[in-house]
Amino acid sequence: MSLIARLQQPTQDAAWDEFNCIYRPLIVRVARMKGLQYADAEDLSQDVLTAVRKSIERFDPHAAGSFRGWLRTITRNLVINHLTRSKGPIGSGDSNVLAMLQQLPSCDEPTATLFDMELRRVRFRAAAEELKTEFKEPIWLSFWLTAVEAHSIADVALQLNKTQGSVRTARCRVLARLREKVRQFEE
Repeated sequence: MSLIARLQQPTQDAAWDEFNCIYRPLIVRVARMKGLQYADAEDLSQDVLTAVRKSIERFDPHAAGSFRGWLRTITRNLVINHLTRSKGPIGSGDSNVLAMLQQLPSCDEPTATLFDMELRRVRFRAAAEELKTEFKEPIWLSFWLTAVEAHSIADVALQLNKTQGSVRTARCRVLARLREKVRQFEE
């Protein structure tokens, strides 16, 4: 909420930079997953950010619901507008536009949407990037190789010349810290 409050103040360029760093890649990935070419997805992200900038001062979480839901709706609507506009062929090269539109979540679907999944990925990456320096390399690699790259504990223990128990312990330590960091981002 503090970022949203800062965005509602017209002179907060640093807040807009932070917002752009957090949400622009997310919007681009959502648009790409819906079939837009990279350049079109980048353009769409700018359209979404422009729409947010124009209406953020009027955003009321009590009336509009969560900010994430509001942003998801803006993104969804602009993707639909892009896919359905009649200015020539769609840049994705895919002629199955109706199927793509049917895959878009409705505004009142539960929070398990593409947008929310991408937001969780963004938070995970940001948290992992921050935490990586807090751990020694063998501890971080024990976590990364087992939890992210899905290597077996036995293989990682052999690779790092550690016991399986130490690999499990390292993975658990990093996971616990990662969960805590992601929770901080969510707050």
